[in-house]
Order: sequence, then structure tokens, then C-alpha cells
Amino acid sequence: MKERRQRAILTLVATRPIHSQDELVSLLSASGFDATQATVSRDIKELGLVKVPIKGESEDDALFKYVVPSASTQYVSRLHRVVAELVLQAEGSGNFIVLKTPPGSAMMVACALDEAAWPEVMGTIGGDDTILVIVRDATKTAMLVQRFLDLRGTSAA
Repeated sequence: MKERRQRAILTLVATRPIHSQDELVSLLSASGFDATQATVSRDIKELGLVKVPIKGESEDDALFKYVVPSASTQYVSRLHRVVAELVLQAEGSGNFIVLKTPPGSAMMVACALDEAAWPEVMGTIGGDDTILVIVRDATKTAMLVQRFLDLRGTSAA
């Protein structure tokens, strides 16, 4: 159970910004894991996760998220790897996100995204160098764009 929970933690940290242990406890609970804040704290320590600053709306908005220290060379999921290596740009509007990739790479990224089965994503359409991501709820579009940028290792402009 501990190993499965820790794998789930690594996947969550790799696929979205996690700002607090309480947030991680909630996400684990939603995924079917019964973990306390103390358990999550021990898991974070054992996994070697660290909190790093991320850019907020203004200079005074210092936000933090958990990361795997070697995230630049070690990928937790196939989606993380292909987004980090192949997504050049992510831009959202309404219920849509457009991802740009090098020529011939879009279908690989679209397939990895479909396999990841993010609940916020209704589906994808992959061309040669562009992917259209259809978001179920337009209020989630900006968060998903940021998730793609986090997987890429960059922040919003």
C-alpha cells in the first residue's frame, strides 16, 4: 500500500502543481488512498520531494510547489516525458487548448494525453505538429495550460 501511495504521489506531483501537504492529502483521498497529513509528510521526506518557488501573478505572490529534485532528467510518466521533450507551446481559449510540437510529434503527445485520462480533458485531436485538447469545463482551461507548462518545466508568460 505504501509503495502504491508513493507512486501516486509522484504521479500527482509530476502532473500538476501541488502547493501543500493538505492539498496532497485531498488529492490522494480523491484517488482512493486513505492517508493522513503525517503519513504524507513522511512520504514526501522518503521520496526526496522539495518545495520550489513558482511565479505568481505579481512579485509578491510567492507560490510554491513540490517537485522531484531530478525532475529534469527523471520522468514519472510517459505523458510527463513527451510533454517535457516535445511540447513547444501551450495556449488556451474557452474550452480549447492548442499544443504545438515539432513536425511529426503531435500524435505521440495526443496519444499519451489520452492514455493519461485526465478527468478535465474530454478528448484530443492530433495533427502533424498541433494538438487540439478539448476541455470539459472552460473554467479549468487556464489550470490545464499551467499543468502543461509545469510538465514542460516552464512557467506562464
